[in-house]
Amino acid sequence: MWRRRCIQGGCGLLNKLKKFYENIKNINKSVNNYQNDTIIQSLPTVAYVNKAKKLIEGKDYNGAVQILMSAIDISDKDPLVFKYLGKISEIKRNFKDAYTYYEKSASLNPNDKEIWLRLGMSYLYSDILDKAIHCFELADRLAPLNTDVQTGWGMAYMKQKKYALAKDKFNFAAQISKYNFTAILLSAVMEMRLEEYAIAEEKLKFLVKVAPNEGSLYEYSHLKLLQNKFDEAETYANKVLSLNKFMLPAYFILGEIYSIKKDYEKTQENFEIAQDNGLQSINLYFEWGKGLMRLLKFEEAKEKFRKVLDLDAENNDAKIGLALIFAYQNDFNLLRELKEKNLGNVYIQEAVGLEMLSYNDCENAIEMFKKALSTDRNQTYNYFHLATAYAQINSQYKAREYFDKFIQNNGQYAQGYIDYAQWLINVSDFEEAKRKLKKALKLEPDNIRGLNMMFFTQYTLVKKNICEYNIREAISVADKALELGKFDYIPQKQELEHMLANFQGN
Repeated sequence: MWRRRCIQGGCGLLNKLKKFYENIKNINKSVNNYQNDTIIQSLPTVAYVNKAKKLIEGKDYNGAVQILMSAIDISDKDPLVFKYLGKISEIKRNFKDAYTYYEKSASLNPNDKEIWLRLGMSYLYSDILDKAIHCFELADRLAPLNTDVQTGWGMAYMKQKKYALAKDKFNFAAQISKYNFTAILLSAVMEMRLEEYAIAEEKLKFLVKVAPNEGSLYEYSHLKLLQNKFDEAETYANKVLSLNKFMLPAYFILGEIYSIKKDYEKTQENFEIAQDNGLQSINLYFEWGKGLMRLLKFEEAKEKFRKVLDLDAENNDAKIGLALIFAYQNDFNLLRELKEKNLGNVYIQEAVGLEMLSYNDCENAIEMFKKALSTDRNQTYNYFHLATAYAQINSQYKAREYFDKFIQNNGQYAQGYIDYAQWLINVSDFEEAKRKLKKALKLEPDNIRGLNMMFFTQYTLVKKNICEYNIREAISVADKALELGKFDYIPQKQELEHMLANFQGN
């Protein structure tokens, strides 16, 4: 417009403006040259970073990324640009991108007191633990007595299973800030791992009073479970679920408690509630299977382990569970694939003991069953295996001891009483066999094997001490077995009927 007027009116003002414009261009050219020659160009990107910070505060992360990427077009030498890109990635839990951006920021400004903490946490969540620890060390040099640095450092040690070192870091973090409840909680967890239950209890008791959230309540419940205080563990697990019904580990604690207490109905109900709440997962079905194993419901446990494998065909835990169930059936093929790398697993230890027992290697089998019990005292089927092994080497005292321990721990398992009674019959202790069979038939009145054994036991006792009442009792057992379709002692029943007729004739 100015140029058109000048041409039309011959205005002399244009020449002055042209000169002024040329001066501005020269200045801009000088600035551009300065930018190209300068290593750190922070000033041109400050406005972008500030705008991105406001967008991050408003949770407009995509908008903030766009702004920060525009800043990189101006300069890729501003550490704050990469730092905030890292923060956005960390918020989005994209930790690989987070540590990539933080690495760039740290290389541009290694004296940033926060960057090493953030980089360490991103490595931590990416399971790059050695690098995480190195970053926490650098962060500690720049910002000593930082409770967050010590907490992150402890978490890295915890992931490395260096529990004593982790505990020291968490304790130090809590000393720096008495309000760092996360550090207090994690130090208690480490003490539980180290079996320092009394110290852990002090901290957890404090936390459930001042910060009764699902985390502190869950760990307190877990501690009570480890201490075999099942009622208290159940109470606190239920408190967790009252706060958050989707807290899956709380269902695991309840499932373990109910299965240890041999409460099949409550165990099933607990896991069904978790399933109905949409918590179907590999871990849910595996823990469910474990509960059923404690309850000696082996076929049902097999179904749960197979369900795990439907979700993850290579799941090692489910394969180990199945290997034990197959070992109960004298099938050791899967065990042979797994045992070399899993000898610390209680199921593998039990299955290896069964394999040894199948080869009549009773002494080593006994040691393996005892090892399994030391690994998990609640895997009580090992008492039965020990009784069987001692019976094979004719150690009657030990066999009786472990049969007793087995039924003490599994008082609702009819088959346990029946197997115990069979051994008692084999060693001619018919009176005790009768007592065990009565308990079995009270649990399962139609158990055909139990009925046949009860008749044989009573028949043997009648032969030793003829009594009309005992004869009638034995015949009634035989009649019930016949009703169910399988009775093995027809001649003996007929003999007793003749004896009864003689009593009545007299």
